[in-house]
Amino acid sequence: MNLKLKNPVVLMLLCLMTGMFITISFLETPLKFQVEGMTLSTALGLGKLMFGISTKIQGVFLILILTAMLISHKHYTKTDFLIFSILLVILVLEKFWMLPVLDARVDLLSKGKSLPATSLHDYFIYTEIIKAVVLALTLVLQFKKNHIQP
Repeated sequence: MNLKLKNPVVLMLLCLMTGMFITISFLETPLKFQVEGMTLSTALGLGKLMFGISTKIQGVFLILILTAMLISHKHYTKTDFLIFSILLVILVLEKFWMLPVLDARVDLLSKGKSLPATSLHDYFIYTEIIKAVVLALTLVLQFKKNHIQP
C-alpha cells in the first residue's frame, strides 16, 4: 500500500494545533494544580486565561485549515469535511457556552463565593477528550491510498 498526503499545509496546521491543544489541555492544566504554593483561585484564573487564549488560537487554526482544505477540495471527501465540522462544533460549544459559564464560576469562586457542584466541568473534559480523538482521526485521514495501476 502506498500512501499519499492530501495537503501538506493542512497536515502542518493540524499538527501545530494538536500539539498546542494537547500541551494546554492535557499537560499544563493538570500540572498547575501540583505547583506548591499555588492557590486554587490562582490556578483557576490561570486555567480561565489559558483556555480563553487556546480556543481563540484553535479557532484561527480551524479557519486556516478549512481554507486550505477548500483550496484543495478535490483531495477531500465528505467524511473529511464532516469530521472537520465535528471539531468546529466542539470548539463553538466550548467557546460560546461552556467556557463563559465556567469562567463566571471561576470569577465567583475567586471572590470567595461558595457554589454548588456542576457537571458542566465534566462535560468540558469529555469534549476535550473527544476533540483529542477527532484530531487524531483527522491527522490519520490526511493520507489517502495511492492506487498504483499494475
